[in-house]
Amino acid sequence: MHDLVKSNILNKNLISHGDNVLLALSGGPDSVFLFYNLIKLKENLSFNLYASHINHMYRGEDAFNDEKFVKQLCGKYNIKLFVKRKHATEYAKELKVTEEEAGRILRYNFFKENLNEVGGGILAVAHNLNDQAETVLQRIIRGTGIDGLSAMSVKKDNIIRPMLNVSKSEILEYLHNNNYEYCVDITNSQSIYGRNKIRLDLIPYLENNFNPNIQNTLYRMSEAMDRDKKIIEKYIKKIFYEVLISNGDNKVILSIQKLKKTEPEEMGRILRYALEVLKGNAVNIEMKHINYVIDFVNNGKTGKKINLTEAVNAEISYDKLIFNKNLENIPKFKYNIVLHEPLEISEVGKVIHCKVLDVSEFNPENKDTISIDYDLIEGRLIVRNRLTGDSMIPCGMTGIKKIKDIFIDMKVPKEERDKKLIIADDNNILWLEDFRIHNSFKVTSSTRKILNITIREQLNG
Repeated sequence: MHDLVKSNILNKNLISHGDNVLLALSGGPDSVFLFYNLIKLKENLSFNLYASHINHMYRGEDAFNDEKFVKQLCGKYNIKLFVKRKHATEYAKELKVTEEEAGRILRYNFFKENLNEVGGGILAVAHNLNDQAETVLQRIIRGTGIDGLSAMSVKKDNIIRPMLNVSKSEILEYLHNNNYEYCVDITNSQSIYGRNKIRLDLIPYLENNFNPNIQNTLYRMSEAMDRDKKIIEKYIKKIFYEVLISNGDNKVILSIQKLKKTEPEEMGRILRYALEVLKGNAVNIEMKHINYVIDFVNNGKTGKKINLTEAVNAEISYDKLIFNKNLENIPKFKYNIVLHEPLEISEVGKVIHCKVLDVSEFNPENKDTISIDYDLIEGRLIVRNRLTGDSMIPCGMTGIKKIKDIFIDMKVPKEERDKKLIIADDNNILWLEDFRIHNSFKVTSSTRKILNITIREQLNG
């Protein structure tokens, strides 16, 4: 079996010399099998091996025994281990998702943290041939297309699955022949979850009555579907970037005008890919969600918002279709500004730095800073987000304008408005982020001192 795993890794270029490889190590037979194979391969390929273990805590003493076993195993081979304890049931309630989905989110967020700590790398997970067959059947039962039938890939982004073509029986035989110990999760043998019913009831029924090699057949089908899927994805990605306006960690914005010029089948694929880009995966993106958004694009109006799946919503803002992650509301904040000292505003992840300059130091060509006539400021300086009734006289205008109306004119989405910084003194709003300064505080020929404002993103860690 080691030769098969080694062949998978080398022939598919899953791991290269010097890579950081993080193994998702539960302590069960599959992950222990992969652990020993990676230990053996590490001698020749020379990569850095780490391990990560999540204690979901819902299996009581058994869960802590698994954690203890994993610590001893990694200690024996001098492998750095990351451990996290978090009750999956409670986490599911927090996120308002199923326990299974909460566990998946918890695991992959922790894996991402671990990889960041070691400087980036590859995540190795121990899905096997049986897992692939179960996934395909589960998706057929739910109703799926090519994407669902392709199931799990040997490599996707920085995740590798070196043993997708290794059966459970082969894994257990390898472990027993080498006297390798592993943990047993008794819940896997209980027909209480949908996936367990597929494993314990449906697959044996299909093997006994229709095809004794059904799992291999489903694996071969998933490979064929994966090849077709990649051809389609290549085409869809090209169109996606043609309609894409912007893409960030918590938002994907598409041009509605360009979307409407695509074929209906293309639009559905583009929207699905946009959601996958936003979420980082395609889990629980169903056709009903896609059809919902297509109708939304064709019939929605500015300001309209709909909730989709897993804390994701879609919003129309003029010609923009905006997919957002439903983040917590930005709280109200207000900080006193201390001149010449950086001020971190954790609520919006930004750092503001205000300093006073002599007019001779003023550089009007510098677009990275904002400049205000310092001598006109009255009282203390604060930075905050918007309040009801806020208004100012924008530079170049004579009349007062509400901040709300400025946001509407600027086409700033509602969920972005509380993130915009406002600098004010005791009597006036001096500056609105991404807009302009108060007309009465602009730098003129009579200005002697300048309040110079610099903003940057807050660095994590």
